[in-house]
Amino acid sequence: MKPILHKRAGAPLFFMMVGLAAMTTAQAGERRCTFYEDPSADGNVFEPPRWPGSLTPGMFAQPGIVRAGRDDFYQFIAWRALAGMPLDAAAQDRLRPFDPCWLNETSERGGHNPHNDPALKRALEGWQTERARAGGPKLAALAITGKDASVLNCPADAFRNATRTLAIRLASYGNDATLRDWIVGQDAVFANCAAPTAMPAEAPAGAPHWLRMDRAYQQAAAHFYRAAYPEAAVRFDAIAQDAASPWHSIAPYLAARADVRAATAVGYDTVDAALMASALKRLEPLADAATDTPLRADARRLRQLVLLRTAPAQVLARLDAELGSAAPSATIGQDVRDYSYAWRTTAPAERGQLAYGAWLAAMRSARAASASPAEALRQWETTQQLPWLVAALTLATPQAPAPAALLAAAQALEPDSPAYLTARYHLARLAASDAEAVAIVDAALALRPAIGADDANAFKRIGLARARNLADAGRFIVRSSVLPVQGEAPVAAMDVATFLNTGLPLDMLVTLAQQKTLLPKLRAELETVAWTRALPLGRPDVATRLAPAIKARFAGSGPLVDQMLAETDPALRRGISAMLLARYPGMVGNVSPFIRYQTDPAGFASPAMRASNDLERSRENWWSVFAGGTPTYGKRVAVSAMPSFLPAGAAASLRAERATLAALPSGTDYLAGLVMEHATREPRDARLPQALSMLIRAHGGDARGQYTVPMFKHLHAHFARNEWAKRTPTHR
Repeated sequence: MKPILHKRAGAPLFFMMVGLAAMTTAQAGERRCTFYEDPSADGNVFEPPRWPGSLTPGMFAQPGIVRAGRDDFYQFIAWRALAGMPLDAAAQDRLRPFDPCWLNETSERGGHNPHNDPALKRALEGWQTERARAGGPKLAALAITGKDASVLNCPADAFRNATRTLAIRLASYGNDATLRDWIVGQDAVFANCAAPTAMPAEAPAGAPHWLRMDRAYQQAAAHFYRAAYPEAAVRFDAIAQDAASPWHSIAPYLAARADVRAATAVGYDTVDAALMASALKRLEPLADAATDTPLRADARRLRQLVLLRTAPAQVLARLDAELGSAAPSATIGQDVRDYSYAWRTTAPAERGQLAYGAWLAAMRSARAASASPAEALRQWETTQQLPWLVAALTLATPQAPAPAALLAAAQALEPDSPAYLTARYHLARLAASDAEAVAIVDAALALRPAIGADDANAFKRIGLARARNLADAGRFIVRSSVLPVQGEAPVAAMDVATFLNTGLPLDMLVTLAQQKTLLPKLRAELETVAWTRALPLGRPDVATRLAPAIKARFAGSGPLVDQMLAETDPALRRGISAMLLARYPGMVGNVSPFIRYQTDPAGFASPAMRASNDLERSRENWWSVFAGGTPTYGKRVAVSAMPSFLPAGAAASLRAERATLAALPSGTDYLAGLVMEHATREPRDARLPQALSMLIRAHGGDARGQYTVPMFKHLHAHFARNEWAKRTPTHR
């Protein structure tokens, strides 16, 4: 991860700078976590692995369930709360714009585009207004965006300070040819923002001293913007030696900036050590100045950047102390991000000596296959501190029972403890009996004020895994989406989908589907899944029970549903059922835990009649198949363990149903086989053309199966003038 330099330039009193001052005031924007993660990640929109769905002021003191996989930004907030040092409102405001979910006008789906910053746009407008007031020559639109839009070569402060300087020069010297020459020089500086171009000309012979000093600075800045960093450094050094120049104080800092740019120009993973050392030498006097000025703040931030690349362990140790102090610095947001970079580039032994660093290492290790609770447990036994209690609980597993003392300490926490919810979560996870686990989950869900949606979903996940009966399962499969999505949120979390798809026999699935406590979308999904499975499992009784719901959900399906139910010949009933499923590719046999981009269930997989990567890829539905039965997209949903509450008869039914479904060919081949069997018996059945056409298209191209050509021949031999035959001119 790159160290996040600075989201906003500071406010030095000079123009043409690429400022690096730390953000000390809150930026306008909003927190809006968006779902961009791989939807196969466990929990997806219901339990975001990397960030909480919300970050209210109260969460800085009561962080909810502290999870091992969260971004370091949230781990720091949690650690402060657990350590009894919750951040005050001022620190929260300084930290908030560094939230990974913080969005403002510079944020885009593909990343950060600083050129969209309203402050930059206002600064540009201000410069153009002042330039016109001072009589500057007409100028074409100023381009400042280079090849990489994520890099802002000329920040807002460059234009703001150029505007202020122009106003000062105008007030001091008036609107004359000399001032217009200054404006032309500044235009040349800014022309280099997007790409190297013409340089500011030398000051005219006989030009006043102020213009010659400003022109030297303009030329140095232009070299900087055009990436001629060695030349820029030489020129800034010369300005630093000229005590008469109004820019001599800032010049060493800008020479250091040029060194840093040059040192990192070869690639992010490589730096020029000599240039970094040169930059550090220039920065030390400025950063250690006794007087607190914007220049000192800029110098300290740049020095920290240099040390992050050259001595990360040194930065890590200093930031660990500062971030753990009673009063964190004004640069807390940038420091938290810099800490993450330093932590990742520092040896484990050095991290282990630090207060926050050692705890972060323990929490991060919990996601590793080789995770061990030994060190976290030792730290807790030694310190008896809440952060280490949480770490030890996080690393504990049911396979390696946690010490009784640790569990007793977790049990003893009061509801106002910042570790309370985390402790209750792990107590439920580690509980010896299902009854104990469910009781803990129910108590957590009943807390007032109510816990956050993602925490409630986490407790329900534990509850579903430890459900004692179908009623428990019915309560715990209902989850609330936490993150907004580009489409329609799934009706089921990953663990819920796995349970519903593989954990219940058909009769129980139908019973669950008809519970009134289910959300309407989940109920409709379950009814459709049970209806679809009724065909391969040979359960016309289930189809009869669910027929009213299916006819209501799938527009126009009523006549064919009624014909299927009225048919007494089992073979003909199978054929009608297959034709019905072929007509409605939204009738699928698995609950989907993925984002849905097609909201009409009758239209899934249309028009190509194959699932796309964005459509229902977990379902293993009738349309996602290559020749030979291999699913077109995605992976099969894992088979859940047999629920412990199933009676012997239900467990036997589930095993038999699993075997039947597992033995089926691919969905398209299965339906095509049944439809062709029906076509052999009833070759001119008027219900055939649409089903044949859709199945041919489902098998087309790289998904051709054994029935593709026979279906095509039958369609055109018996229904050549039918609209569906015309829609299907080829089987390729």
